[in-house]
Amino acid sequence: MKGTIRKSINKDGKATYSYLVYIGIDENGKKKYKRKRGFKKKKECETALAELISQIEKGSVVTNEKMSVRDYINYWLETYPKSNCQPSTYKRYQFFANDIIKYLGNTKLSKLNPLLIQKFYEDLKSDRQISNNTIIKTHRMFHLALKHAQKWQLIYVNPCDLVTPPSSEPIEMKYWEPDEINMYLNLLEDDFLYPMIYLAVHTGLREGEICALKWEDFDPIEKTITVNKTLQRIGGTLKTKRTKTQKSTRIVTLFDTTYKFLKSLKNKDMSIKLEKGIDLNYIFHWEDGRPIDPNYISKKFPEALTSRKIPKIRFHDLRHTHATLLRKLNVNPKVISERLGHTDVAFTLKTYTHVSTKMQREEIAKAENFL
Repeated sequence: MKGTIRKSINKDGKATYSYLVYIGIDENGKKKYKRKRGFKKKKECETALAELISQIEKGSVVTNEKMSVRDYINYWLETYPKSNCQPSTYKRYQFFANDIIKYLGNTKLSKLNPLLIQKFYEDLKSDRQISNNTIIKTHRMFHLALKHAQKWQLIYVNPCDLVTPPSSEPIEMKYWEPDEINMYLNLLEDDFLYPMIYLAVHTGLREGEICALKWEDFDPIEKTITVNKTLQRIGGTLKTKRTKTQKSTRIVTLFDTTYKFLKSLKNKDMSIKLEKGIDLNYIFHWEDGRPIDPNYISKKFPEALTSRKIPKIRFHDLRHTHATLLRKLNVNPKVISERLGHTDVAFTLKTYTHVSTKMQREEIAKAENFL
């Protein structure tokens, strides 16, 4: 099999090269050709042509020119993310996919190029007022989806590799200052969510991790809790899933105050079990023993703060409160990283840069009297 290489001169007077190669017969019996332009050097064009011819001879070349971006993204969602990602991640990918399909859905997958994707990102920002950080997340998902398209030999080049997503915007992290923690906890002591709020502040666990905790995860001898699962609502049903990442599976040591708090909750549950005969396996539960929905916590927590005139933060920000407290106490960043289940120490340090900066400022201020 042979192909044709052609030389042409662009508007700047520079030479470019392209190839044309026969790839078979379409469904109507017409001959089909594959063309690619824009090579700056003849050698590059010859190499690309040779690779394409090799793929054609092996029968692995893509000849389906009809698949649209919509068709592919919908197919990808039902194959890779649904089987390999957490339900919450899959749901987030569906949200990003809706935008991709709205703006690029009718484009043929084989015709998708960096210019179209770059304009798509600009349109998201101008038309929809979507933040840079959300566009970056969309870009990452799109890049992953097209990476699989390459692997499955539907496209040769991932156009997202040639696109520049917008710069990330700094996110203002909200949390309780260390000297505010006990004051706010005292105000919330009569709230149903108080035990979960207390544990979040004292351990840095996520909502789903807290709701999935069972008494078997509490070790009163070692004074630890084991975090190896998370509770999520999937299709209207609460289900236990593995933790977010391998690093998220961890053993968290408890402060003495936290240990005593959990011990008192356990004694209370044992009394209820003896009195009513109800098996209370979950540490945090309703009266009948059912676990508490993480979504319920996320929804009700802001209401609890508002009713007590406490500055509003997310329940997840209690995790940041815990980490901020430990950083200000000069706890080793590696220990903090392990407690939070972060992938590495660098991520922890980057996330809590604000603490390091404030600590540095406070330490430097001590030297001012000597200058």
